[in-house]
Amino acid sequence: MLRSMYSGISGMKNFQLKLDVIGNNIANVNTYGFKKSRVTFKELVNQQLSGASAQAGGLGGVNPKQIGLGSTIGTIDTIHTTGPTQTTSRTLDLAITGDGFFPVATITDFSRVNIDMGGNIGDNKITGRINNAVELAYTRAGNFYLDERGYLVTGDGMYIIGETGEKSVPTDDGITKANNALTSISSFATPYEDMVEKLKQIYKQANDLMGAYEQYNEAVEIYIENGSDDTSPYYDAMESALQALQTIYTNFNDDVTNASTGFDVIVNNFKTALNNLNTSIDTFNGASPIVDILTKITSAVDTIGGNYPDATSLSLETAASVSDMDLLNKLINTLESYSIDLENVGRAVMEFEEAAASLKEPSWTDSLSGSAGLIQIPLTAKSFSIGPDGLITFVNKKGELNVAGQIRLANFPNPGGLEKIGGNLFKESTNSGTIDQDGNGIELEELFAPGSEGTGLIKPGSLEMSNVDLSEEFTEMIVAQRGFQSNTKIITTSDEILQEIMNIKR
Repeated sequence: MLRSMYSGISGMKNFQLKLDVIGNNIANVNTYGFKKSRVTFKELVNQQLSGASAQAGGLGGVNPKQIGLGSTIGTIDTIHTTGPTQTTSRTLDLAITGDGFFPVATITDFSRVNIDMGGNIGDNKITGRINNAVELAYTRAGNFYLDERGYLVTGDGMYIIGETGEKSVPTDDGITKANNALTSISSFATPYEDMVEKLKQIYKQANDLMGAYEQYNEAVEIYIENGSDDTSPYYDAMESALQALQTIYTNFNDDVTNASTGFDVIVNNFKTALNNLNTSIDTFNGASPIVDILTKITSAVDTIGGNYPDATSLSLETAASVSDMDLLNKLINTLESYSIDLENVGRAVMEFEEAAASLKEPSWTDSLSGSAGLIQIPLTAKSFSIGPDGLITFVNKKGELNVAGQIRLANFPNPGGLEKIGGNLFKESTNSGTIDQDGNGIELEELFAPGSEGTGLIKPGSLEMSNVDLSEEFTEMIVAQRGFQSNTKIITTSDEILQEIMNIKR
């Protein structure tokens, strides 16, 4: 009688565990890359009342008589069917359309991973076997991100392992060359900015002076047209216009010729600074490493002292001559051309600065390195893209197409043998098979380019959704619920029969 009760208890425990698995599946119905689980049962043990017997003495054979003693868990399987794909249009969202896992890692030995760290720039390559430098895990969730240095990482900051792009790090000679150039550019900045500001000021004053000349000439014309009477208000207006003109001229002339702050002094300082900068450009062009050959920077900006009419020599009732007005107008046009000239100088200096700064920055080529490591997209990239084969390319600030690296995929003989470790991650187990084919440690060749060696292609701008089917899970939930209820009924029925037995002696 007690056998049925314990069988019922084992069934209740098993269906409770089945409900636990169903609950976890439903909880992760919207988890990207999640793989559902299932529970299978098996008989616990059978008590043999009598064994089987062969035919004998004119009788046929007899089957064994056995009573089952309940059930136990057979397996808890991870179902690695591919989930549906959700389009996100986000470049760093990647779905695998087939077999394979993204290898992700935490660095365990920084001496083996040449990463950008602490002001030092590395080539992102892993020295030696991959698993000696990092702790690997595997995932189907392809929602990746860039960290503050441009490395491709998971939402938890684990690095994506693949083939690195060919990244060149700055040399000591290059850094020295860049620093010398940047120092000269810094020295040029103040004279240049002073020149720009002084030009704006003088240009405005020149236009004010032109306006004062025009007002005075107009006042003279009106005075003459109205009889040239010294007692008339037109005479007073003409006299005031001349005084205003001469005051503006005096201020303008002082701002041009002042020995310390005048326009001509600022121009000469600017010319000297530009000559020094061009000397630095010559030195830059000849120093190693040779990367860019820059042309010297020219400028037409010059002094303007004496290239405008003297308003103090004007006599009252005498208008400024056409030649004086033409001279002043020519000066204004010259100052306008100086403004354009300085803009061109500024652009040329920026090109020099970019060429110098690039010597202190890493650079990439249009090819892969052939080495395993981390994948980095420079933060200065104008744009980047990821191909179905996992190749990551970007457009650098010069507009050139470079290769950042290639995402590789891991493929296991028995994916169902992988262990879940949380965070959408799996790890290798003794029954999953290993990607280390030669037993000497994991190498780049043992991680495959998407679309090769049985792995699926990558679909950028998409994510693999959970493979949980809610209708299936609800059905299994009903089955588990009814199974649990049935097992409780076994226990209550057995209890009632025991109660009847207890009542016999009454």
